[in-house]
Amino acid sequence: MNKPWYGILLLVTVICAVGGVVTLIPSAAASYANVFGYRSLCTFAPAASLYCFAAAGITCILRASLVKRAAYNNGKPDFHVKALIPVILVLGLAVASTVWFLNVKATYADSTTAATEQLE
Repeated sequence: MNKPWYGILLLVTVICAVGGVVTLIPSAAASYANVFGYRSLCTFAPAASLYCFAAAGITCILRASLVKRAAYNNGKPDFHVKALIPVILVLGLAVASTVWFLNVKATYADSTTAATEQLE
């Protein structure tokens, strides 16, 4: 097993998964509510969470297929296409959430901030 690559991919998987959870944490300092109706640390939630979870899933598949299994298959990667199904579903939900976010954001009367007003 290629331990440096395994460790790097494991770290990226954990960072992406934690990032997905962190984006959902409530925060009163948010500029506006997310599409769930509450102010969260990331106003792009749940789409941001889903993109983070998809990235975690992709790196997990790469870690398991290309690094870990290659050590047991005489150096040949053993890629499982079935493992991509949940990742594709999460990406589909992320895209749908992005569209939902854009529709909700379009209903706001003023989409500028104080910083952009100073530039004008």
